[in-house]
This record gives sequence, structure tokens and C-alpha cells, in this order.
Amino acid sequence: MKNKNLLYACGLLLLSNLALAQAPLWTGDNLNKSCDRACLVQILDGYMAAIYAHDLAAVPPLAKRYRMTENTGRIEVGEGVLWRNKVQPTTFNIRVADPVAGQVALQARVRIVGQRGPEDRLIAVRLKVDRGEIAEIEHLWAGGINEAALELLTTPRDLLTTDAPAAERISRDAMFRVANSYFDALEGDDGRIGAFADDCVRHENGYRTVNNPPPGGRMMPAPMLPDPNTPQGKEQLRFSMLTCTEQINEKTFAYMKHIRPRRALILDEEKQTVATFPLFVHDGTRRGAAPDAPPGMLQNLVTMETFGVRGGQIHHVEAFPFVTLPYGLGDGWTPDSGR
Repeated sequence: MKNKNLLYACGLLLLSNLALAQAPLWTGDNLNKSCDRACLVQILDGYMAAIYAHDLAAVPPLAKRYRMTENTGRIEVGEGVLWRNKVQPTTFNIRVADPVAGQVALQARVRIVGQRGPEDRLIAVRLKVDRGEIAEIEHLWAGGINEAALELLTTPRDLLTTDAPAAERISRDAMFRVANSYFDALEGDDGRIGAFADDCVRHENGYRTVNNPPPGGRMMPAPMLPDPNTPQGKEQLRFSMLTCTEQINEKTFAYMKHIRPRRALILDEEKQTVATFPLFVHDGTRRGAAPDAPPGMLQNLVTMETFGVRGGQIHHVEAFPFVTLPYGLGDGWTPDSGR
């Protein structure tokens, strides 16, 4: 009898431990603990699983006064493109989690099932978690993904998804400064400001737009290869083979009035990645242009940019989706932004 009781007690203990191991990290006694990286990723994955399943009941706990936007417009959970359509996940997912800031973000390619069947879309999702509840939700999405882009939108670079070696990690403060140096370089038309590694690569909507090996890459965002037999094609090829530093030095991006606010710098210390949700303001002028020069790009743009950092330098920039807005419109989160 004693042996039977002992076996019964051991069985209960085992079942109890299994239940604890499988229980969501944001429930029960865990509410009194800080939400570490694993907890944040579990909440993000739970939220995305609810979207994929169209199951509002499966959404992790929401704060009473949570705030949510999609492509900068104010919505509620259950509304918007990602909630109202059938969304299928793919193998391209980049997760950036910051327990100190209580924020986690996802950059992903998904398939949205429409009248013409499944179509590729690029999305970004940001959550802010406070005491086990989701206080902020931000969706960005864009379509028009050409088949040519799928090659670089199938599996993220290991640099963005694996833990960084201890010897190549830098402090949170240094990560913050490295990420901001990218935007400072663009605003200042000086690539030397940016903490760029020599092998820095930038992907925009799935296209490699910098540091392409000969004979060169595509002109963003078009999928076609430049024609080397035309002057325009030769110039596009030349530009695509420049480094991150060299492209900025050519003042090609002088049409950007400023890149502010640079919201939600999410610092993933384990991966040494930084996720940002900046607002690009293009006011139709170009720095250094003659006063009577014709107006240039006049629009705003919000996106998610993820930086892969090693040893204090930016080795990779993953930028998508690009959500364009009329000039003057803000990011949906920062009052008086947009001009």
C-alpha cells in the first residue's frame, strides 16, 4: 500500500510539473514576475497563432486600455486586414524581444488568402507588454511582393535569429547608439556617421540594395535586373555595388527631410538585434538643391527596420514593409509627427 501511495504521489508531482511547464508564462503566479525574453516571444507567438486561427478567445490578456493601430490607423483587436482575412504563416520570421522595455516585434512574410488565392504579404507586428498584459499592438503590412523577392524572403539570415557570441556583444547603450547612427548618417548625408561594417548588407522588401557583388543587383524596389548596355543601367549597377557607407556619401538620400520619430528601439541583447519603427518624412525638397529645383518625393513612410549588430557594427539591415502615407500624416503613435 505504501508503495502504491508513493507511486500515486510521484505521478501527481510529475503531472503537476508537466502542467507548469506547459502553462503560459504570462498567467498565474508569473504575473508577479518580470516577463523575460522567452515570455515575450511566447506572448507574441500566442497573438500570431490567434490571428492565424481567427480565434479572438486565444489572444493573450489585453490591458483594459490597450491601444492598437494598423498602418497607422486606430483599430481594435478583431478589426483590420490581418484579423479579417485568412492569414497563413511562412518560414520567414524575425523576432526581436526586449525584456527591459517590455516590447517584442515580428518581421515576417505571410500568405493572405484572397479572391485570387494566397498572395504574399510583408508584415510587422509590435507588442508592448505590461505586467503580463498587452498594452500596445501595432500592425504594418504591405503587398505587391514579386516572385524575385522570395529568394531572400524564405529564410532569415542566421545573424538575425541566433544568439550572438559573448565576445561580439555590446551593451544596451551601445546598441542604442549604433542603431541611431544609421538614421543620423542618412539625415547627415555622411556614411561615416553610421557604424557600418565593411560587409554591411541592406535588404528592402526582399531585394538586396547595397554591396551587391558584380555584376550587380536589382534597383529597389523593381525586380528586374538593370540593363548594363544603357547609361541608366550602368549607373544602377554601379550604385548597387557600393557599400552602405559609400551609398550615403553620394547624397542619394538627401530627399529625406528627417527620420523622426525613431520609435520603439527594441534591443535584443541575446541576438544583438535592434528593431525600430521609424517615420521617414520626405517633404519634396532635396538638401543642397538649387532654390528653383523641381520638387522631389513628397510623402511619408513608416516601416520596421531590424539591425543585425556584431562587435558594435551594423552587418545587416532588414527593412519592410514600406507603408507610404501622404505628407503630413504621422505614425499613429506620436502626436504632431509627420512634418
